[in-house]
Amino acid sequence: MTDTLDSRNRLQSLSLTASVATLVLLSAMPAEAANYCPAVWKKAVLPLNFNPAFTHIDKFNMPGGGQQDGLLVSTFYNVTKDPTGTNVTGSFSRDLVARIPGLDTLDLASFDKDTDVEVLTDLGGPPYQQNWPNHISRVPDGVVPFEAVVSPQGFLAAEPPGRLSLINLDDPNRQEYIVHQSTAIADEPCDNDGTTNRPRFYHEVQYVDMDNDGDRDIVTVRSSFKPIGPGAFCAFFGDLVYFENPGAAINPNTEWVEHMLFGYPRTVTGPDLSIRMHDFENDGVPEVVASHFFNRNGAVRIYGAPVGMNWSDVDPVNGPFVRQANIVANGSQGQPFGFEILDLNLDGKVDILLTNHQRDNCFDVTQSAVPGRVIALEQPANGNVFGGPAGWPLHILKDNILPNPTFPAPTTAPGRLAPGLAVPFTPIAGQQGKVKPWIVVGGDEASKVWLLTPKLATSKTNWEYLSAVIFDINDTYGAGTTQTIMGPSGISPGEVISTIGTPSVRYDGSGATARTQIYIPVFEAKEIHVLSLRPGSTADRVVCPPDVRESCPVP
Repeated sequence: MTDTLDSRNRLQSLSLTASVATLVLLSAMPAEAANYCPAVWKKAVLPLNFNPAFTHIDKFNMPGGGQQDGLLVSTFYNVTKDPTGTNVTGSFSRDLVARIPGLDTLDLASFDKDTDVEVLTDLGGPPYQQNWPNHISRVPDGVVPFEAVVSPQGFLAAEPPGRLSLINLDDPNRQEYIVHQSTAIADEPCDNDGTTNRPRFYHEVQYVDMDNDGDRDIVTVRSSFKPIGPGAFCAFFGDLVYFENPGAAINPNTEWVEHMLFGYPRTVTGPDLSIRMHDFENDGVPEVVASHFFNRNGAVRIYGAPVGMNWSDVDPVNGPFVRQANIVANGSQGQPFGFEILDLNLDGKVDILLTNHQRDNCFDVTQSAVPGRVIALEQPANGNVFGGPAGWPLHILKDNILPNPTFPAPTTAPGRLAPGLAVPFTPIAGQQGKVKPWIVVGGDEASKVWLLTPKLATSKTNWEYLSAVIFDINDTYGAGTTQTIMGPSGISPGEVISTIGTPSVRYDGSGATARTQIYIPVFEAKEIHVLSLRPGSTADRVVCPPDVRESCPVP
């Protein structure tokens, strides 16, 4: 009994400590967002041998047993350029997926880029297969019979065919398992109906048992394109597909069976970039929320299996067809980029956290009527998630995000784009579900990272967020860095250091008092900056730079 009481007292003490700590953080908020600078400290800078793009933190199995946080990093287009910044002169690293394992015990202060970073892909050498890996992440346990990382690949500037693959972490050789390998035919003309506009490229995936066979399948959206010259491509088309899990028959060199749900040949304007799934209708068959980015519809759309049926019942040619409806009207919020599904206002219903990806408005070819934004969408009050955009209350959490001016000045669209992805988190572990999530926003080519904090931490009806810049490339590497070609002595010769990759967050320990760490990849600088909400020295306290950008060039 004494042990039980002591344990209970310790838990109550931890909970109280976490609550007090959160109140201290929240009490720092002034009434006016213009003066707001949250309590954030610089923790470390992790140098890399390549440009960090997407990052993702997951729990990974450790050799001696148990699990620890590990940081996945993707890299692509690792090239040097001539002094003008326009012509590629060479490459310093292949496209790859890497991991920094054991973050729970890793000493960040003594981090070594050569010994603390594990390259996971193409260990056998050339010909290298990884081609522009995007939103990498650990595959949930049970999807395949080994610990794995998924690598969705391909993008506009990469002419080699895109692909979707899994990396076997149980294999010392990190065997890659193909899910889908797209194809490309040299000098093939554009096909306006989408039948031959290949290769496909993939951005991210979800895992759902789509055919009720007991195995979770891989669900994704993809775009097709064809490079036909510098900066020129065939029209973009989108598909919603799933790949049937082969179960025990899984083989590294055998592609998974593909099932088209929405796309060609019925339409060429399917979803093409980001995807999340959630059972909004509570019927055991989850819906898909997906973005239409490249095909220029600029919509966020919800897709559902036919009423009373499963996804495997869909026939995209003859029917039954998927149900679909816009939840953000075409172009009304610009080009939708990435989103998360979570309960943002603690009302017991999930919301959609969305970012768009907009131009700099500095040049004739980079104009956009809608600026960069962070947006929240609430579910319709009447429960009809297929009722159209009018039913989804929309809240702009941060507005007027603009990338730094495109440099060198562009002759064609789109130029620089911002923001990137938004990552929600709770600042102190013990406060999950008790205070509304905070949001870290990667600026992409705005060259900044913002921390958004709910103005009223527990209000279900107030959607105001305070915003502060907690990292700025121009402030960190020197004024004008994003507009200056680095030259032969620079970190990336011939490049402009201007791009923030996708941030990640983790707790710095276990238990209710653990605080959030934020990992910020700076693409061209080949560095990841680590910030912490755990108090540090006065010298390490982040001083928030002004939320401004470089001025547009004078004509």
